Amino acid sequence: AEVQQATLAELGSIRETTRGKWVLLLPFVKPEGSRQGIHRLMKWRYYLAGSVLGHSIHPKDTERYHPAGSMPTYFPDMEAAARAADFIVTRDRVESDALLTPGNEQVFLYDSAGMDDLVELYRATYQRVVSGEPVARSDFDVYLGDRMLIYVKAPCVWEDVGYGVFVEVVPEDPKDLPGWRRRYGFERLRILFQRSGVLFEGKCMAIIPLPDYPISVIRTGQTPQRGPRLEVEIPTRR
Repeated sequence: AEVQQATLAELGSIRETTRGKWVLLLPFVKPEGSRQGIHRLMKWRYYLAGSVLGHSIHPKDTERYHPAGSMPTYFPDMEAAARAADFIVTRDRVESDALLTPGNEQVFLYDSAGMDDLVELYRATYQRVVSGEPVARSDFDVYLGDRMLIYVKAPCVWEDVGYGVFVEVVPEDPKDLPGWRRRYGFERLRILFQRSGVLFEGKCMAIIPLPDYPISVIRTGQTPQRGPRLEVEIPTRR
């Protein structure tokens, strides 16, 4: 309850600053951060009433990417955001001159003029990832990190991420699976790049957390709307 009260107080203060301005809502800024922050955006939209809110693109492009009746996406184009947004709101704290709420603990407001400080986190992660060898190649190169899969593509544009990705994790001990998954022998995750990735400097990157238990094999691939399902198998040991 104390965390919720603090969050509401911080959102209320941010609302007064951003009223009438265009605000980019980012579920995460730190690349290795949990993607659970996406769900918080639904609540934040209510408490930031009075601002023009965006998740990935400028409102004028909404019809282009989100035709009437389609589901919105959260795939942030960092360069477009820097050009269009007045402010950025995220749950991640990054030490930057653009940070406008240094005393906050739950929700942080940034001036969009400091977008480069936020993008630097993605640059560093990308360079660290691609310095190794991918465990699989397809439309995206796939890298295996510490408890995560990293998908990268360069060059890349917004339209390159319009399909889902599946991840099937086979544990060394089937008892590590949730009870309802044991009959199948693996845990299945389905991820949309639009909800798990970011576009910056002509590159796309998505980081997908893996379960904590010891893993035997990972199967992953893309699930395009048309055409065959592409799949690779990644042996691993923990």
